[in-house]
Amino acid sequence: MKPEDLYEGLQKIIAHSPVFPDKMLMVDIIANPKAGGFSRVHHSSRRMKELKEMVRRAQALPPRSSPFTIKLHLTERCGHAAAMAQRILDRSPANGKDSCHVIITAGGDGTSLETAERLSLLPEQDKDRFGIVRLPFGTGNDGSEGRDLFVALGRFLSEAVLERRAALHVIPDEEGGALSRYSFNIASIGLDAYVADMTNRLKRRFPGDSYKFWVNVATLFYDRLYRVVPMHITAWDGQGNVVLDDTRPRLLVAMGASGKRQYGANKKILPDERNCVAISQTSLLRKLVLKGPIEKGFHEGIDELVHFTAEKMRVEYEERIPIQCDGETEELARCDFPLVIERLPRAYNVLVPAGG
Repeated sequence: MKPEDLYEGLQKIIAHSPVFPDKMLMVDIIANPKAGGFSRVHHSSRRMKELKEMVRRAQALPPRSSPFTIKLHLTERCGHAAAMAQRILDRSPANGKDSCHVIITAGGDGTSLETAERLSLLPEQDKDRFGIVRLPFGTGNDGSEGRDLFVALGRFLSEAVLERRAALHVIPDEEGGALSRYSFNIASIGLDAYVADMTNRLKRRFPGDSYKFWVNVATLFYDRLYRVVPMHITAWDGQGNVVLDDTRPRLLVAMGASGKRQYGANKKILPDERNCVAISQTSLLRKLVLKGPIEKGFHEGIDELVHFTAEKMRVEYEERIPIQCDGETEELARCDFPLVIERLPRAYNVLVPAGG
């Protein structure tokens, strides 16, 4: 499957879409041709079958009653999706009254992250002119609107609305060298960020999903590469009440834009409504014992794990440590702390089925 196949299929789907029937619908596709959904035979053939079926379903509907446009943009490098999205937003004729602009991403975590970040940075008065739909064309697809095209594109086959979604704003100390960033699924520091970094490095040479392999390796070697020292976490709820104020050595700390989140291709790090988790340092044997239950979301009864809900978190740390935001990684230095992660409840719009 090629991006051009997706474009042709979406043309046929939008031509029969009842989404915003009284408005001009503008659709821009930002696609990464190197993403697994295009470049890997197994994923690509599955996406192609799904697309053909969605086209068949769409063509059984009446033709769309209002006009639409659709354009395809192909990324060529890291950061290209952000630049494309910004140009689309800057040049969009959508006025929010008689037109609506939807950006569809077809790539991995980076493509989705860069595009959603541009939407989040829009002035508040412009946000409701635009929405996003993230198609599952990566290998993990933890932040996409569904894990197949039946779910992701199904929202174009019935009435839909733009719904505000939360994001995380990750802010290192201004005296350090790291830049602030956004996360739309999960932001975390520690062991799992190291896993994400190693997975990304391996993907550049051997495309595929190596997350499970690196989880096993990182469990053995992470604290030989990074010193695990006491970490002070302070967390607050939406009313400003402190929900956690604690200092101890931590293997990882993760915060989601909401609860019921997963990463690393369906690892259930946030299995219920609570959006934060912190895991303390423990022995190697204990790590091996806990790895499976934590990946599956069986958090209850684990002494090393605290699971809580917070709108804001402040982390103080005296060592370097890896950080990941939706799979995109970097290393924080001592001077980048304290680190603040804040939940923004109405950051950007996603196209969702009307009535939930």
